[in-house]
Amino acid sequence: MIRLIFGNTTRPFSQQKGRVFSSWGFSLIELMIAVSIIGVLTTIGLVSFNQANKGARDGKRRADMEQVRAALVLYRTDVGSYPVKVDWTGMVSVVRNYLSTSSVQDPKPSPYVQYQYSYVAATNGFTICAILENPSLENPSGAAHCLTSP
Repeated sequence: MIRLIFGNTTRPFSQQKGRVFSSWGFSLIELMIAVSIIGVLTTIGLVSFNQANKGARDGKRRADMEQVRAALVLYRTDVGSYPVKVDWTGMVSVVRNYLSTSSVQDPKPSPYVQYQYSYVAATNGFTICAILENPSLENPSGAAHCLTSP
């Protein structure tokens, strides 16, 4: 070992068999372990973030369905029956005045259409359904979440 006088020198040096090297810094193994840990934590964070996004979109779908159900009940009170022979878009345009928000759209981009409306003539009722992204305890298959007329 070479003995240095620590005046302006900030890094101590060692000498082995004629080679001088710095004892400060990280080895390749230490760097690889640090990068691996950061990669694992990033992956866990991204997966959690995606699950949270799916849950938020499902929450909006459920809230939209409850709002539309309330609007349909108000519409029936005024008109006497639920909208007949219309799809989701047609039904929303019919009950638009009864909705508290201006638009009820699926939170995912356009090709992913989620909502369905059907009039049930036998009971003079309706069924509205939405396909959820995350399966839940009440809907373990992840299929449609449906609400019916009260």
